[in-house]
Amino acid sequence: MQPRPAFVVMAGGRGERLWPVVRNRRPKACVSVDGNTTLLEVTLKRLEPLARAHDVLIVTTQEQAAPIRKHLPLAFRASLLAEPEPKNTAACIALATGILATHDPQLMMVVLPADHWITPTDAFQRSLRAAITVAKDSDQMVMIGVRPTRVHPGLGHLCTGRARGRAHGCRVFRLTRFVEKPSTSVAQRLMRQRTTYWNTGIFVGRVATFRALIQRWLPHHARRLFPLADVAGRPAFGRRARAAYHAVRTVSFDEGVMAHVHDGDVVEGTFQWEDLGSWDSWMRINRLAQPALSIASRNVRVLSLDGRRGRHLIATVGLNDTIVVHTPTVTLVCRSHDAQAVRTLVARLSQDKRLARYA
Repeated sequence: MQPRPAFVVMAGGRGERLWPVVRNRRPKACVSVDGNTTLLEVTLKRLEPLARAHDVLIVTTQEQAAPIRKHLPLAFRASLLAEPEPKNTAACIALATGILATHDPQLMMVVLPADHWITPTDAFQRSLRAAITVAKDSDQMVMIGVRPTRVHPGLGHLCTGRARGRAHGCRVFRLTRFVEKPSTSVAQRLMRQRTTYWNTGIFVGRVATFRALIQRWLPHHARRLFPLADVAGRPAFGRRARAAYHAVRTVSFDEGVMAHVHDGDVVEGTFQWEDLGSWDSWMRINRLAQPALSIASRNVRVLSLDGRRGRHLIATVGLNDTIVVHTPTVTLVCRSHDAQAVRTLVARLSQDKRLARYA
């Protein structure tokens, strides 16, 4: 009987574009889309039929570890691994790969983000089972893709070729090209192609497959981060990890590795999916949205989180295509198509000592 897959949940995203709800003391993974359950808790809940607590490795950063541990179910607290600093997903996955390789290089490894909105759960679980099944019969990387619903140059795109059949009722295709964050014109062209999918950030393969790809395309990450497995859980880990992370560049796994890969398999996900990276995507799923009183305004979307839902009214006059996010200490007003620029605003906060308490 084959061992159960290992699940690596990436929970270190800084979520700067979701300010002011995401703050230094409240990481993105600890935010809730329904006002009750955090994104991380929902992610772990989706994995319940497939993974037990000791099958899961939750990777975050040192600065986020304390609030994330506080929101974790007790059974998962021993599964938390803290990186010394944020270096994007390539470092996160390389560190996890090195640790899991010491257990069994042939172990199946499932990497997924902790901050995505997915529904329905049973369709997601069916797609994940399909990806694991396909990966067991291959030495290639397996990804889960969903059909684009709009032009989105901020996402990776999976271009596929011939169909390989089905697994657990899901169609499977050969990957021909991974396009990371294309231009708007390229994204428009890709959306018209029925064989193109959005990359959901879910990667499945043997630990040895991850290890080989990182060694080939990010050899410096491999040299610096894989050896940290030898001191994981020991006092020397913190010091050695800080030195290793300081030496590697900040790059995503998508850009640093997958953009170079021209083979592999794509499982077609039949679930609804949203990368909750900015307020325009958050508002699109219409969670916690509040009514607004608008005069001479069009497409004004409001999120009010002041601890007293329904008791704070937002009123607008003469605003079009606008997002308003209200919290007890900060109110953000931005045009919908400028939602990605909130990250720049957060950078300004850290540069001004008078505003640092709002970061």
